[in-house]
Amino acid sequence: MNIYIKTMTEDDDKEVVAQACMSVADIMKDCGFAAVELYMPRLAEATLALLHQESCCQQVESDGEDDGDIDHDEVLMDAVSDLLPAFAKVMRSYFDPIFAKLFDPLMKFAKSPHPPQDKTMVVATLAEVAQEMGAPISAYVDKIMPLALKELASSEATNRRNAAFCVGELCKNSGAAALKYYPDILQGLHRLFANSEQDLAVRDNAAGAIARMIMVQPQSIPLNQVLPVFIKALPLKEDHEESMAVYSCLCNLLLSSHPQ
Repeated sequence: MNIYIKTMTEDDDKEVVAQACMSVADIMKDCGFAAVELYMPRLAEATLALLHQESCCQQVESDGEDDGDIDHDEVLMDAVSDLLPAFAKVMRSYFDPIFAKLFDPLMKFAKSPHPPQDKTMVVATLAEVAQEMGAPISAYVDKIMPLALKELASSEATNRRNAAFCVGELCKNSGAAALKYYPDILQGLHRLFANSEQDLAVRDNAAGAIARMIMVQPQSIPLNQVLPVFIKALPLKEDHEESMAVYSCLCNLLLSSHPQ
């Protein structure tokens, strides 16, 4: 782990640093918090430096490379962004103090003039952090939800897909903090069930988001309007990772003998 941290902070090759980040994430996912507990302060600082684009590899500019806020390597930042869900997976709610320091630097990648792939990287990362960290994500809903809602209408299918997953996880884990956004979320998701949406994975993620919303706040959902659209989208076609949420929701509705 000492070698990985040294690589993250001191190596001048972005691809090597990216591999170090991916290795750290894999170790956390496979071995748990005990394997990295002693190194967490240094790992967090190394991750923060990379998000600020202040690490050694980010100071080495190739010929013709622009010196601006959007000057970064996509592979590197994808690897860096994978660290945050890995931290959340092993630390759960205890990740919150570290996440508080990483949040704003991460969100900068979702702002103009960053390209669409940066925005969806941020949204996907936040969705996975919400999934793993749980209730503490509620403190960030007012900053994350406007971005996710905007991305639901993106021209890029990957962005719409990640946004649907994100709004679902935010609703699932943030409780009452997300309630005021339910009308806008339902409106945004409804477009993803329309015939004009050709990407099957996007529809599956939209169904997963609806399922999560129904399970946590059924009284806040107009089920008589939502259920016909939701059920028409089933069975899932491509993203079967949404199966647990979708079919758990259906089972709960059946067992509750809901009139709809």
